[in-house]
Amino acid sequence: MRQKLQAVFTALVILAAAFPASAKTTVFVSVLPQKYFTEQVGGERVEVSVLVERNRDPHTFEPLPAQMAALSQADGYISIGLPFEDSLLPRIRQLNPSLRVFAADRGIEKITGKDKDHHGHTHEHGHDHDHGGSDPHVWNGIREARTIAQNTCAALAELDPEGAEYFGRNLGNFLERLDALDAELRELFRGREGAAFLVFHPAWGYLAREYGLEEVAIEVDGKEPKAAEMAAVITDAKRRGVKVVFVSPQFSERSAETIARSIGAAVETVNPLSEEWEENIRAAARAIAEAAR
Repeated sequence: MRQKLQAVFTALVILAAAFPASAKTTVFVSVLPQKYFTEQVGGERVEVSVLVERNRDPHTFEPLPAQMAALSQADGYISIGLPFEDSLLPRIRQLNPSLRVFAADRGIEKITGKDKDHHGHTHEHGHDHDHGGSDPHVWNGIREARTIAQNTCAALAELDPEGAEYFGRNLGNFLERLDALDAELRELFRGREGAAFLVFHPAWGYLAREYGLEEVAIEVDGKEPKAAEMAAVITDAKRRGVKVVFVSPQFSERSAETIARSIGAAVETVNPLSEEWEENIRAAARAIAEAAR
């Protein structure tokens, strides 16, 4: 076993040598929306890499050897509160003891899994994601995005003090755009307060909480629903007059398609992990607003 571990460590060191030092501050983040935030604030002074790449599932994520090698050379890592980070961070620190680690979700009021109806569906006040009882999809709320951007700015300023003023200006510009986006979405959701929308995986709870909507999930405790649970979802969806079932590209559409056929609804894909965060939030909000009429 010791020989195996030594071989793995040697391989990672060799891989790390393939990553030359960069003049920019090198930062790793967990998911693609974070990459967007970090680039908006960091601009030309920061090189950003992401662990959970396009269409990979953060709930089952395991880093590749090349990613671990790159992390061993990075200046900083900005976490976001996903479960895989708990087991990853000790391994990263073993490879790179000098790595600075920052929490982008610091100060965010998390949605917890305590407010569920009798079918086990999740509402805007709480989701049970099997993530220690809190919803980790904080990047999909505008208020939360502000906090993430502010924490990211503080992290980058610590890593690159000479760039602090530059990061602060970029942050100010980004926060102005978020204010404009917030005003746009408030107008979009005006008159829809209390309306429900049906999703397979509950990834839009922070958006729902912010604009007074109700997110109803097909998943039960992070798992595909059983037959009785599926029947309960169908009954509830018919009662609510649901016309659209939202799915994510990272998950199977099978259960969602079964429910959609049973209630005469359409299946529509919205991506909770898009790198083009601003454009994606706007598109997802429009789709949800249309479904929540």
